[in-house]
Amino acid sequence: MKFYFKNILMKIILVVLTVFNFSYTYAEECGLVVHGSDMMKFDTNEIHINKNCEKFVVNLKHSGNLPVNAMGHNIVFLESNNLQKVISKINMSHGIENGFMPEMDEILFKSKMIGGGEETTLELDPNVFISGKEYIFICSFPGHFALMKGKLNI
Repeated sequence: MKFYFKNILMKIILVVLTVFNFSYTYAEECGLVVHGSDMMKFDTNEIHINKNCEKFVVNLKHSGNLPVNAMGHNIVFLESNNLQKVISKINMSHGIENGFMPEMDEILFKSKMIGGGEETTLELDPNVFISGKEYIFICSFPGHFALMKGKLNI
């Protein structure tokens, strides 16, 4: 009887630990922090999005010191084959509040532009991304997209 109780107790503990560990892991898979800096680069060149997430949260943090009008950063998600079309439209005349871009269907998600010491949060709907297509992320501050870009894995 003692062995039976110990066996049941161990199974309960294992189930509880598995459930709590899964919840924590799942939460981590549905968001991440991306840092931009005054060195004009993101701290990652690849983002993995779990399609099982209801939403995916990107927290963009600018770890530099320069103001938004001198070294602003944002994060923009688009299909890879639309890159040239999108970057050809980046222009100071569109204004910092618009990420220096006009409204375009090719832009799937775009955060606000932030300066040194600031951060912003962007919620993505993973269902927007279609399996089999290639996606990227860039910074749309004029000239930054050459260095501040990466691949999106679904």
